Amino acid sequence: MLNKDKQLNPLILDIGNDKFKLGWAGEDSPNVMAPSVYVNVRDFIFDSNVIDGLEELFYDENAEDHLFGEMALNYQNILNIHEFKKESNFSILSKFFQYYYRKLNIAPEYQYKQPIIVLSPFFMTELEKTKLQQIFFNELNFPYILFLSESQAILQTLQKTTGVIVNIGESYTYISSIFHGFTNIMARDIFPVAGKDLTNYLINLIITKKGSGINLYLDKWLAKEIKEKSALCVLNPEVEIESIKQGFTNYDQVINFPDGSSLDINSERFLLIEPIFNPKIIRIDYIGLPEVVAKVIKSWDRENWEELIPNIILSGGGSLIPGLKERMKMEIKKYFSDKINQNVNIIAAAGRENMSWLGASILFSKNELQDGWIPNPEYKG
Repeated sequence: MLNKDKQLNPLILDIGNDKFKLGWAGEDSPNVMAPSVYVNVRDFIFDSNVIDGLEELFYDENAEDHLFGEMALNYQNILNIHEFKKESNFSILSKFFQYYYRKLNIAPEYQYKQPIIVLSPFFMTELEKTKLQQIFFNELNFPYILFLSESQAILQTLQKTTGVIVNIGESYTYISSIFHGFTNIMARDIFPVAGKDLTNYLINLIITKKGSGINLYLDKWLAKEIKEKSALCVLNPEVEIESIKQGFTNYDQVINFPDGSSLDINSERFLLIEPIFNPKIIRIDYIGLPEVVAKVIKSWDRENWEELIPNIILSGGGSLIPGLKERMKMEIKKYFSDKINQNVNIIAAAGRENMSWLGASILFSKNELQDGWIPNPEYKG
């Protein structure tokens, strides 16, 4: 527990499609990092009237109707998993927040008195911001809220004022850019391939390769885990596929499942990332991510390019795939002249899956979050 005099510090909230992060401004990492999922304890995958005993699993008149985060995932084979961010379910978001807020062990006299910092990507809508204000002001009675640019926070972790942020998340991949602290609404994009798409493609690769007759239960949660533990990015997938055909075994991996079955994979490990470079593989008519990054840079005046291209920053959980940094650098260089492409540099810092949260914490520590706070007009302290 923090000292009581620190319990009035702001709380930083990152409501990701994949992870919910909550913690104290001024700290090095979030106190809470939980999957952004929930279950209704009556929402069974199977018909509870057909399979005896399901209802009894949760029979307790004092039990909660919903389970959140890791607790929810414990029942993924029994209950339907829901993702509140994708569903825009603000009622569940409120319950989810309160569940983890209680785990911060805040002294009773300080509860609901902290300012709230919400990390916001550039595509967060005004409606979403209004809904969040309603939760934190009208429902929970917090005193202030600040919507902080996620890109600004990411740059802060690297002590930079200029950069191109390539944030690869579970449901969104976005590219934004800041030049000497200034933004350019023409120099940003939302790329239509993200972590969930790569997971679905991995499932397709495995099923296609193994044939329709295989006895394999592979849902998206299991496939996502395989992706996160096994995926890698290679410079030339065609060459690597040919080497596998010739007997190269370095990519071979055996996935053991809890039921005792197993799955052999090799080329799937690097093929699953290829839609990032060619979305048409998964029937999305769009240019590849490296070309998008180049277009964002070229949306700035030409004299600005030389400061932007050495500062291309990978962030988000989807950017953790080994080899992605090197492949992105190789591909982006193709879109610039020999005169400047040697300066292309990809920054893939350790802990980049939490860069925006940490950046917000650093900004608070440096006393640089003075502006933009929205007061709760009905606050009763």
